[in-house]
Amino acid sequence: MAFIDGHPNIHHVTASERLAQIQLSKGINPIAKIKAPGGPRRPCILIRSSPWKAGTAETPWHDVFDLDNGRILYFGDHRVDHTVPVGTTQGNAVLLEALEEHQGPTAEQRAPAVPLLVFAAVSRNKTPKGYVEFCGVAVIDHAEQIEQQAKGISFPNYRYELSVLDLSAEDDRVDWAWIEARGNPELSTADALKLAPRSWRQWVEQGHAAMPEVRRRAVHPQRQGTDPAVAREWPGTPAAASRTTRTGRLRFGLPHGPNRPPSSW
Repeated sequence: MAFIDGHPNIHHVTASERLAQIQLSKGINPIAKIKAPGGPRRPCILIRSSPWKAGTAETPWHDVFDLDNGRILYFGDHRVDHTVPVGTTQGNAVLLEALEEHQGPTAEQRAPAVPLLVFAAVSRNKTPKGYVEFCGVAVIDHAEQIEQQAKGISFPNYRYELSVLDLSAEDDRVDWAWIEARGNPELSTADALKLAPRSWRQWVEQGHAAMPEVRRRAVHPQRQGTDPAVAREWPGTPAAASRTTRTGRLRFGLPHGPNRPPSSW
């Protein structure tokens, strides 16, 4: 089904004969690694932020989105009731592994690095559940172990600083064929990289030195209906935090931002 309630169905957009159906039921959703020429390779990690859950016992943290400046503060999945060591929950373990890849000092080491595809839950049809907007492709710049509180109890977690890359050369779109190529065990990393967005390829080639050039910037924030001052509120101010509920004018394969899978989550 291509559309549901007038919005593109994300499972239709990302349908693949090679990859399993994507999941966005959690905050951090990795696609399984494949055995590729040169070593294991993960096609992508899908990141979901749910502003309507922020501050609850389940999700006591508040992710911060400043897409006009290509920056996101995203919190890991360790919770107050977890008894395992911090960093070993599935989501944090996957993101810490991705951070190591993203910090590779050479282009050869960065080439297989896993891309993060970031989504944010939005309200549509008077419901906060079941709809997401695509916010962009991101690289992890930094991770920090922090202390958070829930139910009056302190617990550890990780906070990640993400850079969202400029997709203007692709008309603010991501070609799912790139992710499929990364999940093709018959393709080399170099072949899969040919389908990546231009900014991702430049980041692979030049590393974090290229970030000022490849990070997403809003050229006309007023035309997008946002206050230019909001873009300067980074990080963690109330103005910046409010961007979480208004993320993204980007599109994911189809010319409309919100996507809804067949089942509600």
